[in-house]
Amino acid sequence: MDHGLTGSRAVVFGVGPGIGLECVRLLGRLGANVGCVDLDQVRAGEAAGEFASCQGDGVPVVCDVREPADVRRAVGEAIERLGGIDVVINVVGHGGPAGPIADMPDDVWSDVLRINLEHQFVVAREVLRPMIAQRHGSIVLISSVNALGSSPLRAAYGVAKAGLVSLARTLAIEAAEYGVRVNTVAPGATRTPRRRHLAEGELAARYRAEIPLGRIAEPHEVAQAAVFLASGLGSFITGETLVVDGGASVKYCQPAGN
Repeated sequence: MDHGLTGSRAVVFGVGPGIGLECVRLLGRLGANVGCVDLDQVRAGEAAGEFASCQGDGVPVVCDVREPADVRRAVGEAIERLGGIDVVINVVGHGGPAGPIADMPDDVWSDVLRINLEHQFVVAREVLRPMIAQRHGSIVLISSVNALGSSPLRAAYGVAKAGLVSLARTLAIEAAEYGVRVNTVAPGATRTPRRRHLAEGELAARYRAEIPLGRIAEPHEVAQAAVFLASGLGSFITGETLVVDGGASVKYCQPAGN
């Protein structure tokens, strides 16, 4: 099968340990040249350093995605250093502090939407322009299962991730005539550095009981879904959300046998 990534120009936003770094590693193994974008210069450099044994090249790019002007500069820098842009995977986001809506401060609401939704719009807009001009490209945005149902104690995060799914669907229709595909991946609980506690102790037992496959996801499993959608293997898929949650969101909600 031709995955179409050998020699391609890819950019991953958010390359710290976890899903972003695993995307970089997989793209590198498949022969892509990758712009490794992160707010942290060390993390960007370490991700680019993964390419020492890969067929492609890694390019570190430092960017604060909360600043539209910096996103514009970073996209331009990545295009200049890579020679173009064919694939973008945007992993940047965070859940923010947990708490009920009635007690949520204004700044928490604003910050969570800004880092999970608003910057994704800016990144998508800036990378879409050169993709439209060249009449091909693939964009993958990392959403969450929080987008697909209720999100108690994480309302701002759920709203932002749901908005991201809507944004991707609209982008997919607007960009289709130019040969650009846009999709989202919606992970469930994943063993990232921030969420490692979900796989430990009593909490891990609760997750094993609730997830049909009996465990939480590993970061590389989410990365595989994102790279699949970005690659030629997903060439006729656009506007879709690929859920990676071990079957949790489709599990029958009532006791078995009733």
